[in-house]
Amino acid sequence: MAESTWPEVRQAQSEKRRELVLSGGNVSERIKENSLDESIYTLQLLNFLEISETCLERISDSIGVLENLTSLILRGNKLKHMPSSIGDLHQLSTLDLSRNELECLPEEFTQLKSLHTCDVSINKLTSLPTKMGEMERLTVINVSKNQLSDFPVEFFNPCMAHLSEIRANHNNISVLSSDICELPALKVLDLSHNKLESLPAEIADCQKLRETDFRENCFKDRRLVKMVQQCATKSVLDYVRTHVQRSNPARKGKGGLTEGGKGGKKKKGKKGGSSQVDVETLAEDVIRVLHVSEGLGVEVNMTDNIADVRPYIVCCIVRDYDLEKGGTFKKFITAQTKLHDTLGQKRTAATIATHDLSLVKGPLYYDALPPTQVLLTPLGKKKEITAESLVKQLWEEAETLRKEKKRNTVSGIHKYLELVRGCPKYPCLLDKDGQVISFPPITNCDPTKISKSTKNIFIEVTSSTSQDVCKKVLDALLRQMLDIIKSEGERSEVAGDEGSEGTEADSAKSKRELRVQQVKVLDDGGNLKVVYPSRTDLDLESISVIRNA
Repeated sequence: MAESTWPEVRQAQSEKRRELVLSGGNVSERIKENSLDESIYTLQLLNFLEISETCLERISDSIGVLENLTSLILRGNKLKHMPSSIGDLHQLSTLDLSRNELECLPEEFTQLKSLHTCDVSINKLTSLPTKMGEMERLTVINVSKNQLSDFPVEFFNPCMAHLSEIRANHNNISVLSSDICELPALKVLDLSHNKLESLPAEIADCQKLRETDFRENCFKDRRLVKMVQQCATKSVLDYVRTHVQRSNPARKGKGGLTEGGKGGKKKKGKKGGSSQVDVETLAEDVIRVLHVSEGLGVEVNMTDNIADVRPYIVCCIVRDYDLEKGGTFKKFITAQTKLHDTLGQKRTAATIATHDLSLVKGPLYYDALPPTQVLLTPLGKKKEITAESLVKQLWEEAETLRKEKKRNTVSGIHKYLELVRGCPKYPCLLDKDGQVISFPPITNCDPTKISKSTKNIFIEVTSSTSQDVCKKVLDALLRQMLDIIKSEGERSEVAGDEGSEGTEADSAKSKRELRVQQVKVLDDGGNLKVVYPSRTDLDLESISVIRNA
């Protein structure tokens, strides 16, 4: 076996490890100076290999000799192509190539017959391998944020019996094949932010389809535009079933009407009226923006120390939000977590922290201090600790877990430690008494944590990348919060609405309102850095933004 120059690889060799993780700035510097240690390709016992968040531009053809690999994570690098030898990894079940610069995948990619989960999101792909429809074990595929114009011709076929989740948002897809109904296990379909002009009626025959997103497309049917923005998946599928003509009438299911609903009959409810909600009468959902001076606001002051550490912060207050109703609290936490992974790019681009406004003592100060001077009570803890000690403690926990499980992977909060470890100063948000309420991107603090009884929520989004990404994340979170209100309302109304006529009064129930108060961020000199939401923020289709002057 070749002698390794990298300690992690030498350790994996000597301990006959089955997992190896190489990630972050330190690894990136070594790759930049001397390229990747080729001895990695001699570790034939490996079943998990991760090389992520580096400047890596190429993977050697030798990757094909790691025949025991079941998981290959190459997320967040600079890869422009993958070698054809990847097709030799016949046991590979998980592949993550997200956030690279790939323009195509080799045709040999389709030889990965054991592949279960495939993530190639945030690349530059213009097409997918032609025989991708032969990957019979594929269950989850994420091709979002690429440049795809369509799927391979044979992609939607009964051989894909396990394919349950397709995420293809933010592409250039203009046509969805009527063969979509051939996928018997399809549960999740995200085609938002594409160029679709219509949906095939056959999509309503996908018996297990429970979650769809078709927002921000180019539908010619104005009613369909409103349906996909405002209604649940079932309502959208019912509308398509009855208002779009089938491309192949011989297919299973009942025949539909012509697009736009002309010349056909509407489905009747128990009382003889139409059970289909007339979306033209649906009132727009509302985000009401309260001026920074209305009510009790909170001001954030940035110090000069933060400029070279994590210089961007955007905040707002959501007022009178009911976290006690149904599953609202759990859905809100889930939405926040998902945004960390997607728009927040695993917290590397942006981090969200939420606080119970009643426990926040303003004005606040966004600062950067030496690790020994940041004293905080982490979320879920009762004892104060310095940020230096916290990071050291968490790092030791991660090392212990690695040794116990003989793994290099970590989970939970541990996987974000590389974002601050070794930095001379740590970012923190302090209240007027100097108490730290947030230590981004690691944790917010226990004294101001939200609970089901919280009514007014102070939200901060910080970034080392840009102010714009902070705003985009906050826009998305507020939309999610409004969607949660809608989903909880629809769940409580469904029993009463079932079988009744779709009247204008019934439709009015669908109107929801989110009250958002502006928060100012000022610099050390008292000059305005940013106020959110400003008049240029919250440009969200189908949501009416009312700004109280």
